[in-house]
Amino acid sequence: MGAGSPITAIAGPTSWVLLALGTALGETVRDLALRMVLRRSGWSTLRVIGSSSALAALLLVGPVMLTGGSGVHWPPFAAALLLGGSLNALAFWGYGRALALEDLSLVLPLINLSPLVLLLAGWWVLGEHPSAAAALGVGLLVLGAMLLGQSRQEPGAIGLRRLWTSAGCRWMLLVALLWGVGASIDKLGVRAGGSLLWVMALQLTIGGTLLGLSLPSRSGGRPLGQPSRAGPVLVVGLLLAGLAGAVGTVWQMEAISRTAVVHVIALKRLSTLLGSGAGVLALGEPEALRRLGAAALMLIGAATVLWGALG
Repeated sequence: MGAGSPITAIAGPTSWVLLALGTALGETVRDLALRMVLRRSGWSTLRVIGSSSALAALLLVGPVMLTGGSGVHWPPFAAALLLGGSLNALAFWGYGRALALEDLSLVLPLINLSPLVLLLAGWWVLGEHPSAAAALGVGLLVLGAMLLGQSRQEPGAIGLRRLWTSAGCRWMLLVALLWGVGASIDKLGVRAGGSLLWVMALQLTIGGTLLGLSLPSRSGGRPLGQPSRAGPVLVVGLLLAGLAGAVGTVWQMEAISRTAVVHVIALKRLSTLLGSGAGVLALGEPEALRRLGAAALMLIGAATVLWGALG
């Protein structure tokens, strides 16, 4: 980001906390908007996620032009974009599949496993060494994920069977792995080109890839050109998902440029509690107490990571 960016007004040693909290809010809004579009449109997952990512990129064209592109190191930027774009395109596709196949409050908390991957990826790619408190927080996140997968018919089970028998859960576990690695690549891209340019290029790569893959296969949705009865609602949902994705991701990139990546991603997972609550209260999804209890345990884990970062 250039020196004239409005985001630089958020300054101070703990400014990344505010940015990460904003990211969590944006993540929650995007989750709910995408869930609504997937349920009402009949479109394939590729079309929905690709459209929202392309819209996010378009919304950032103006800010990128205003801030300028000076100071970009193109060779490392292009290399990071190639790798990060591929990982994120696959992750977003799996993310949409998980939301379409399983209850929101069940699959969303599984994203909390990504900090576990980051403990290794951040050290290997970026040389970041998390504190003991961060490692403890990640352990609580994993425990919460196991509790989330516990079957109601098998109260004594730790939940591994549920995680692997649910197609939606399997997809979200893959997403957690990919995003854990991809978050480290994001920091390399931000270092090479700045937050705005990196997010615009990344979202454009993701959106273009997913929309391109959606063209040969229309079996999962309405034929192209056939209007939807809920057209205006779907347009609003896609615009909301694109805007939340654009703003939230820029805030995330600004945050990871100011602290260890695992700290930001852990705090970002506060969106889990918000999303699970919305899935139970607004969408009427079952097993509320157990699922929200698991999400709360994950929240404690995220708070422990934050405590270690600020301590």
